[in-house]
Amino acid sequence: MLPRLTQCLRSTAPLLTRAYTTTISKPRVLNRVVGVGIGLLASGVGYCAYCNMGTPATAHAKEAGSGSRLVLYQYANCPFCSKVRAYLHYSGEEFDVVEVNPITKEQHKALGTSYRKVPLVMADGVELVESSVIVSLLDSHFNTGTPISELVKVYPKVNIEKDPNGKDPDVPVQPSRQGPDGWSGWFVNLQRKWWRPKEIWEYPNRYQVMGWDPDTAEHQQKEVHWRVWVDKHFVHLISPNVYRTRRESLAAFDYFTQNGNFTTWQKTYTKYIGAGVMYLIGRRLTKRHGLDATNVRLDLYAGANKWLHGVGNNKFMGGDQPDLADISMFGMCSAFEGMECWQDLVQHTKIEPWYNRVKAVLQERSKSELTVVNPCVDPSTAVNE
Repeated sequence: MLPRLTQCLRSTAPLLTRAYTTTISKPRVLNRVVGVGIGLLASGVGYCAYCNMGTPATAHAKEAGSGSRLVLYQYANCPFCSKVRAYLHYSGEEFDVVEVNPITKEQHKALGTSYRKVPLVMADGVELVESSVIVSLLDSHFNTGTPISELVKVYPKVNIEKDPNGKDPDVPVQPSRQGPDGWSGWFVNLQRKWWRPKEIWEYPNRYQVMGWDPDTAEHQQKEVHWRVWVDKHFVHLISPNVYRTRRESLAAFDYFTQNGNFTTWQKTYTKYIGAGVMYLIGRRLTKRHGLDATNVRLDLYAGANKWLHGVGNNKFMGGDQPDLADISMFGMCSAFEGMECWQDLVQHTKIEPWYNRVKAVLQERSKSELTVVNPCVDPSTAVNE
C-alpha cells in the first residue's frame, strides 16, 4: 500500500505543488531582544503572532504512547490550532482538546515530548505537528485507511540550511569579509558566531493528500493554491489587525487570558505586559509584510475579498461542499471571530454568509459541539484606567 501511495504522490506532485521558498532576513540584535521579550512577557499566547514574523514552522512524528482517540494540544486562539480544530470537526472523528499552559508547558511535559509548540495532535500513538502537515496527513489517513505510522514516511522533512544572508552555506566567505587581525577580526568572528546559520525544516509534501481522484486534478491544484495562500498571506493579516491599537490589543489579551490555561498571577502580567508587547509586534509585522500602516483594516478587507472572488458564485471554494482550503480559511477566521476586527470585516465585506455556511457544515459533521472562541469581545470592557 505504501509504495503505491508514494508512487501516486510522485506522479501528481508536479500538478499540485506550488514552488515556494523560505528566506531568512538578516538577523539583527533587536530581533533577538524582541524574541526574548515575547517569550518572557507575552507568555506564549502571542506565540502565534510571533510565528508570523517568519519563525520557520517545524514538524515531526514519533511514537509516543498508544491509543486511537485523537487528542489536540492547543492554544485556543492560535490561528494554526484553530485550523486543525476545524478540520477535526470536519472529519467527523471524536477527539479531545488539551489547552496548554503557554508558560509552563506542563501538558507537553506530561506527554513526554520534547516538542514545545502547538498545534500538536496525538493520533494512534503517533505525535503529529505543523498544522498543514497534520491536516494533509489525517485526510490521507481517512481517505485511504493507511496507518498513520506508515503515512508519516510519505511526508518527509527536508533540512534547508542557509546563512543569515540567504546564501548557500557551502560558499566560502570572501577574503574581504574575513577582516584583519585585532579588533576588526574579533568583531567579524563575533558577528559570525552570533549570526550563525539556522536550520530550517521544510515539508515539500505538506499540501499533498493521498487518495485524490486523478480526474479532479484541476480542483486539487486549486485547493493547494488557496491553502498555500491562506498560510502564506492571509495569516499575516491577522495579528496586525487584532493588535492594531493598544485598546484592541488589551481587549484581545483580556479574553485570551480568560480563555486560556493560566494561573491567576499569570493572567495579570500576561494581559498587560503581553498586550503591550504584541501591540509593538503588530506594528512591526505591518511593516514587515508591506501592509498599509495608516489602516491595516484595508488589507484585511482586501484579503477577504480576494478569497470571496476565488469562491465566485459557488457556496464554497470546493464547490457544493467545503474542501481543505475552506477549512483552512475558516479556521484562521474563527481565531478572531467576535473581536473588533472581525466585526469590522463583517461590516465591510460579504465574508459572513460563506463563513456561516462552513460553520453549519462543520456542526453537521462534527461529533462535538462547535464553540465560539471569542464571543463578541467588547474592547471597552477590557480597558482599566
